[in-house]
Amino acid sequence: MPDYDADTFTTIEDLLAETQLKHFELAELIGEYRRLIEDIHEHPTDDQVKLARALPGAKYYVTSEYIRQTWPKLDVELNRAFGNSA
Repeated sequence: MPDYDADTFTTIEDLLAETQLKHFELAELIGEYRRLIEDIHEHPTDDQVKLARALPGAKYYVTSEYIRQTWPKLDVELNRAFGNSA
């Protein structure tokens, strides 16, 4: 078995943990959006409707973009650790 660099494993673990956290954040945002839509369905207000028109919102886009940009970094670290299988 090759001697793997501990720093590379730490980097991989950190990137995976960050990505997992961001996915949890997205899930929470989507839950909030679902509750908003349910509230609008039951008792619509002008402010809620205005908010719904702006969905999914900047936080969703920023978090999604963070995830999208993290995967290539993770790919580099995985290739560094284990080589490119492609």
